Amino acid sequence: MKRAILNLSTLAALFLLIGCASYYPQVVDIPLIQGKGDTRFNVGCFAAPELNGKGDITPDEGYFKASLRHNVNFGFHGTLSVGVSDILAVQAYTSFDALLRCHLQGALGLYKGFENNTVIEMYGGGGFGTAGFWNLETDFYSLCFTQFNIGKTSVGNGNLDYGFGLKGGYVFNDYEEYNIHYSDKANKKNSWIIEPSAFIRFGGKKAKMNIMVNYMWADNIPKPYYFPLSIGMGLNYKFGKYK
Repeated sequence: MKRAILNLSTLAALFLLIGCASYYPQVVDIPLIQGKGDTRFNVGCFAAPELNGKGDITPDEGYFKASLRHNVNFGFHGTLSVGVSDILAVQAYTSFDALLRCHLQGALGLYKGFENNTVIEMYGGGGFGTAGFWNLETDFYSLCFTQFNIGKTSVGNGNLDYGFGLKGGYVFNDYEEYNIHYSDKANKKNSWIIEPSAFIRFGGKKAKMNIMVNYMWADNIPKPYYFPLSIGMGLNYKFGKYK
């Protein structure tokens, strides 16, 4: 009975600690727009493991602090990207995680396609989201960013797409919080971020499976208040007429 209560307490602590992440890299689709009217819709799920901690639970540490080192977040995401002219594209993205926190962002971009099916893109935009709740209070953050994408489309008989992205931005997130025991205090500060990403898509000419991996470096967000890795997968669908 005591073991069952301990396991339930640990599980409850883990769900509470999912909310401790100030920010984690978002699995925004890298569309590789090919022309005016090209429209991409990408939807799926993601997992964001916490990679900052190592080792087993020690008697002095307890389950609460140890669970900070062994944590994972998960949720759903969706991206809509549209080529609105021969060089201009727009993009909208949203995600929801296990604690019903959300992230919303929009971007305006330039793109260029080449004869060997290589596409380069440059986006700039902003977003905002909820970064979890502590003591019945919700934390919000905002973000401005720019992102460069490069990749190839429709490679081989499997209609393979693959590419890379590099995102740089600034997260505005500054407040004080206490842990569940009110014994520790940490400042979630504004921070520069750098997010490299890679993806691969495969399937038919219009509908493809999409797998993406994102990593993040943050210069001023105290660990473990961000999760540096996000892994997403889902379905990417292409529609619209374009040249």
